[in-house]
Amino acid sequence: MDTVARLLERGVDLQAIVGAIVDEVKQALAAERCTLYLVDSAREEIFSRAAHLPELREIRLPIGRGVAGDVAKTGTLANIAAPYDDPRFDRSFDTRTGYRTRSILAAPVIDSGGRVIGVLQALNRVEGVFDADDESAIAQLASDTAAIIERTSLHGELLASDPKRLVDYHYNHIVGASPGMRQLYALVDTAASTMASVLLLGETGTGKSLVARAIHVNGKRADKPFVTLDCTTLPPSLIESELFGHERGAFTGAEKARRGKIEQAHGGTLFIDEIGDLPLTLQAKLLRVVQDHAFERVGGGETLTSDFRLISATHRDLETMVRTDQFRADLYYRVRVLPIVLPPLRERGDDDLTRLAHHFLRIFAKKHDRSVGNFSNAALQRLRQHDWPGNIRELENCIESAVVLAGSGRIEPKHLPLAELTAKKHPAGGLKRTLAEVERDHIAAVLADCDGNQSEAARRLGISRNTLTRKLV
Repeated sequence: MDTVARLLERGVDLQAIVGAIVDEVKQALAAERCTLYLVDSAREEIFSRAAHLPELREIRLPIGRGVAGDVAKTGTLANIAAPYDDPRFDRSFDTRTGYRTRSILAAPVIDSGGRVIGVLQALNRVEGVFDADDESAIAQLASDTAAIIERTSLHGELLASDPKRLVDYHYNHIVGASPGMRQLYALVDTAASTMASVLLLGETGTGKSLVARAIHVNGKRADKPFVTLDCTTLPPSLIESELFGHERGAFTGAEKARRGKIEQAHGGTLFIDEIGDLPLTLQAKLLRVVQDHAFERVGGGETLTSDFRLISATHRDLETMVRTDQFRADLYYRVRVLPIVLPPLRERGDDDLTRLAHHFLRIFAKKHDRSVGNFSNAALQRLRQHDWPGNIRELENCIESAVVLAGSGRIEPKHLPLAELTAKKHPAGGLKRTLAEVERDHIAAVLADCDGNQSEAARRLGISRNTLTRKLV
């Protein structure tokens, strides 16, 4: 599954991944149609999200019904040469679609934990019926499919399914199904289909870099470079060289010419993270590049060009910065052709929080070789009571720490490194506090918990040491 592997490396739309799976299986088995059913164990159903089935948007069946449902229930392969003579076959779908099923080959998709998480089903071999070689082929394809799904956030969604809601997924590694996230997905789809400059807005830790990459890898320049410049990790004196490059001898230590981020992004996407921190002296130069795609390296006289798509991000209020002459108005309007606001974690609801917590639990249990199985109800309640001023990045670091501390069994409240100061929602009147005040108190609490170790505090907060130092001033 070479095509699927390439998509997986890019972190593409999950629907594109499962769609590529059924395309490759159909071709490998010389079948007329192929369907990948996924198992929603909490609702005891299987459902199709990827299928050569133009007549129906989705098939949803109880586990045990139909050939695919039986394979999901028994975990055994089925090769049926005469479906209409087999009691497992549900002919109602042929009646609804007008399609005639002549042969069926279906195999369970079983993950490394021995759980049936899906069913691969092929219909109607183009020539003859499915034979023993085809059985071996689909078994291997099902095994490959399981391995692929386990490398995506879809696997966690299937395991954490809830009878109160349908399994939901969109972009790989971006987890959530709240109204705010659904609106975000729609805007990402729109952004990916255009070449417009995008400005991602939102608090620190809301996942702006993940969204930027999702826009790139699902767009027309997906196979071209995705180059990032983080304005918070470099001193102002070095940002110009990083962005525009420099010629040999341009300054002390410049022993050879160096291509900057703008040149590296030619043909692809340039992502400027925290553009609100870009010095005013460089904003005019960036404006020229955005307008004309022309620039000079530091210390050079030759005018160079670069064809790139610009995505920017910031947690700052750029409109206020424009009014106070801290950010150029002309650059602001150039970079915000399509503004996208990422919702803070506290506004996404308990369901998204729970999905994310389980997502990180599985990632870090595997990373640290821990047999942590789940959260206790008390631990989940503690997570839901927290305000998360550091958003998803703070949650991610919290869960990693808890996994390490818990070791095995399940995560309890004592394993969660949450400062008491922000462990509960603010009391009456507390909502009048500014975000800056909440952030400052949280940083102070984390620092105290780290015995003043700024490097460890920065790691827990999910920010750089330089950013932490600046926030402490």
